[in-house]
Amino acid sequence: MSNEFEVSRRGFLVGMAGVAGTALAVGAAAPALGAQAKGGVQYTPGQALKWLKQGNRRWVNGNIKQKDHTPPNSDISKGQWPFASILSCADSRVNVERVFDVQQANLFNVRNAGNIGSDGISIGSLEYSVAVLKVALLVVLGHSNCGAVSASQNTLRTGEYPGGDIDDVVNAILPAIEGLPKDQTLPEGTWANAQYSARALKKSTIIRDAIDSGTLRVKYATYDIKSRRVTFA
Repeated sequence: MSNEFEVSRRGFLVGMAGVAGTALAVGAAAPALGAQAKGGVQYTPGQALKWLKQGNRRWVNGNIKQKDHTPPNSDISKGQWPFASILSCADSRVNVERVFDVQQANLFNVRNAGNIGSDGISIGSLEYSVAVLKVALLVVLGHSNCGAVSASQNTLRTGEYPGGDIDDVVNAILPAIEGLPKDQTLPEGTWANAQYSARALKKSTIIRDAIDSGTLRVKYATYDIKSRRVTFA
């Protein structure tokens, strides 16, 4: 990871109605160990996080294996068994299957500009992954040189908006960064935005219940495009 991004991280750290009803019922039957896949294979939050970290190390080192953590003999044309959900930015440089070196069907992906976790569609999508698909880990993934965060910082400084519906993206990010110093850096804003989204997701009853039962963990992290490294908070 670039020194600027790492230093900024340290500085920041210091200073569907029917579907929902079904999901709650399914969630209540979740095993204590974590997400359960076909054949009784279980993923704990700790195991899921370990797989992500191991996969990113392979990506950083160029030791690509495209690991598959789905249950043996799984037919992805008939179902899906992701072990984690990733809320990431729509940026074309952020491909989470490559970043974490896994095959398709291993991760449940929700993407939007600025990895925003405070809107109903993103929350509902992730609730589905928790309650129905039984993912054991939910990660909000920001990234270096994020245009959505940069645009929001510009609006905070100047009061000027980019225009169009991009303004909705900016307005969703502003609450995450307006408490930072006026001379905040882009990496600091990126960390603050990822943390804000993670906190927003924890307000979901479905997500909170899964956390309280020990079957789910929510983390936030950033991806440095140049170094390829993901750093978890």
